[in-house]
Amino acid sequence: MKWINKFKKKNTKPSTAHPHTPLVSDYLTPKTISFFHSGPSKQQVIGTLISSLQLPDPNAALKAILAREEVGSTVVTPGLALPHARIHGIDGIQAALGISATGVVEPRLSEPIRVFLLFLGPADNMKEHLSFLANVSKLFQNEKLVQNLLPLHSADDVLEKIRQAELSA
Repeated sequence: MKWINKFKKKNTKPSTAHPHTPLVSDYLTPKTISFFHSGPSKQQVIGTLISSLQLPDPNAALKAILAREEVGSTVVTPGLALPHARIHGIDGIQAALGISATGVVEPRLSEPIRVFLLFLGPADNMKEHLSFLANVSKLFQNEKLVQNLLPLHSADDVLEKIRQAELSA
């Protein structure tokens, strides 16, 4: 039996085989939550969020996100943007959250973006990428969640608020 344990891989990401569907909060940590205090640009937000992730090639991730954003921003609810892309070199979803009370003005939108949930998925796993996108959409169906995150000043408080919203969804 010893040789079997030798080949078991330690799972460092939420398991999709687990009885519960992975929650958005399963992919966030205090280190991947950032606060922006004085009117940042969209590029500043995206750059900061990418730098909070453990990526083999952050520049490739930045280029992929910016190329995807050129096509059009993904806005699920007013005040929330989901910059995302699929990249090579990662084996699961990686996510980071940015909050800006002042927001980032997008000319095409009537309301500034105040919450950014950036995520990257593996290039070869569209299903996982779309599943995460669906989970985010479900979580933020309650438009008050964006407003509830804005006054928070600690990453732990943000994670707790998101977990509460997931449990009540």
